[in-house]
Amino acid sequence: MDLHGKQILVTRAKAQASALSLKIKELGGIPIEMPLITCKEVADKAVINNVLELIHTYDWLVFTSKNGVDFFFQELRNFNESITLPTSCKIAVVGQKTEEVLVSYGLTADLIPEKYVAESLLESLLKVVKKGEQVLIPRGNLARNVIPEGLRNHEIDVTDLDVYETVIEKKSKEQLYQLIKDGKIDVVTFTSSSTVDNFVQLLEGTNWRSYIGNIIFASIGPITTKTMLKHLLPVHTEPEEYTIQGMLRSVADKLKEE
Repeated sequence: MDLHGKQILVTRAKAQASALSLKIKELGGIPIEMPLITCKEVADKAVINNVLELIHTYDWLVFTSKNGVDFFFQELRNFNESITLPTSCKIAVVGQKTEEVLVSYGLTADLIPEKYVAESLLESLLKVVKKGEQVLIPRGNLARNVIPEGLRNHEIDVTDLDVYETVIEKKSKEQLYQLIKDGKIDVVTFTSSSTVDNFVQLLEGTNWRSYIGNIIFASIGPITTKTMLKHLLPVHTEPEEYTIQGMLRSVADKLKEE
């Protein structure tokens, strides 16, 4: 697997970009970090604190992203450092990378779906969560409603709690447009629907679509692909395994065809 010195745009938030950039370098590529989103804590803590006061009442804690884990435990610490999760509370995560962050807090997941997408996690949860059980889903303000709605449809009590906000990184606009116009980007990687939305929104008002004919656009999975198609972006690669490693492998395979 080789990325042939190709210049690869990394669109993740700054805090998550380094892991992807490191893998790109390891495979011979040149990462160009251009965060299109920034994640920040929720300013109004009232709702968060009300939920954390009742943390002992939840049967399941469901994390759909690494950010959800980090921001949740940050809020838990800020609220009361002495609070710990009840031993009876089970934890579900959307994928392997989310579990790795969970492990850094001294916890392990009780449930990881076969495929690392919300739909697969919902399917797995419905097999083990019982009616009447309390489920807490700490997440971002732009998270999809697949899991909470799916659980509620099966008469399961759900609290979806925004523990962070995702906002567009407006200062990246001029630099991003110039790189595309000058042909300095060989591959664009999208790791979430929000990065796709912000990519298109950020470039509004420019003629960027005129310069993307030679760029390979890579999606991390089917949900991101759907958003790319909604914005009329080409989808040149989508991996079978919805991970960074899988996405880069699919990019390398695509480059071999070039």
